[in-house]
Amino acid sequence: MLEGKIIKFYRERKNMTQKELGDGICSGTHVSKIERGLTEVSHDTIQFLADRLEIHIQDEIKMYVHVELLLNKWEEAIIRKLNEKAEKIKKQLECIALLHIPDFYRTHTLLLTRYYLMTDLKTKADKLIEEMEKWVDLTPRERNMLLHIKGIYGLQMKHNYYEAIDLLKQVNPAHYNNQEYYYHMAVAYHSTSARVLAYYYASKALAYFERVHCYARVVETEMLMLIQIEQDATSGPQIDKYEELIEMCENFGFDKQKALLLHNFGYHCILHEKYEEACQYYQESMKLKDPLTPNYLGSLEGYINASFLLGKESVKKLIALAKKGLKTANETGSTVFVHFFQLHIYRLKKQEDLYFHYLETELYPFLNKLGYVLPSVHYEIKLFDFHMKNGMIEKANQYAKNIADKNRRKNQFV
Repeated sequence: MLEGKIIKFYRERKNMTQKELGDGICSGTHVSKIERGLTEVSHDTIQFLADRLEIHIQDEIKMYVHVELLLNKWEEAIIRKLNEKAEKIKKQLECIALLHIPDFYRTHTLLLTRYYLMTDLKTKADKLIEEMEKWVDLTPRERNMLLHIKGIYGLQMKHNYYEAIDLLKQVNPAHYNNQEYYYHMAVAYHSTSARVLAYYYASKALAYFERVHCYARVVETEMLMLIQIEQDATSGPQIDKYEELIEMCENFGFDKQKALLLHNFGYHCILHEKYEEACQYYQESMKLKDPLTPNYLGSLEGYINASFLLGKESVKKLIALAKKGLKTANETGSTVFVHFFQLHIYRLKKQEDLYFHYLETELYPFLNKLGYVLPSVHYEIKLFDFHMKNGMIEKANQYAKNIADKNRRKNQFV
């Protein structure tokens, strides 16, 4: 009985015993049965108990239903990445006392963790995940939602892509209707250079986002699929598709997605040796980003790389930009960009020995540890070439073996 749950919540909130609440109305034992929904009770008795607790029972019942609806809308806003709407609902929920009733506590905690992950509040997410690890007797939905959250955490905060995959593979869609997790699976596989699996899970996520009319996520997913296609040497340029997606972002006002597309288009242009266009797209992407975020640093790093390859910008200016990026990366704890900007500085200053020493002792081990397969292979080849050029055959062979191991196939040819 809902009235019983509400009465128990407010009684405990006021630090009253069951006997104190029922004094002059009914026995403490009867209050206990009311709270547990084990007995029929008259409207008058409920009203007397509610009056003593100074609550309006019908308003509280309506509020209970309202909280359920708000939690559903909050989850939807988080999935759709509607940050302003999610923030507004979060504030609404915080003003409702019934939010803390046991019925809502776990759902609210799970969604609050998702909110913190969406807004990059790692410390707050850490604390809640630590608490949730201690939960017992989870419902199937709670268990699967927690697996999804831990998968996102491994993907976005720890950058441990293999851990993220292991967690997300355990999600059971029969007990969890949020198929958004297919998108996170796709990103994790993409980050380990498993292109076929990345495309497969992205296509499943795309079908879900289209079905629920979540167009911002449709753009993100199509972009992820486009990246898998263009990594195939036989696919050819995908300029028309990039331009189509950018236009879609402009029509819907998706600035964040447009910024990411422009960044990826810049990288696409570098791959096709169109360095001037790459510089342009990286600059346009930076204009849409907060300069104190990893996303901005990624585009700045791309711009420095494209400018260096183009050869028109002064080395002095590029070094100044790399130093600025390095300073921001250190201040914001963006370790991967600390490494990349430091490498840029060594390359721009033509300090080859320092460049390869730093690459071998700092960046390459860091990328390997986090499971960045694509850049790891790129730098393995660079280190192999460097050691071969300098006659260090044994060291070169170490990297050759790593490259061979990553490209082994189980075939049964004669």
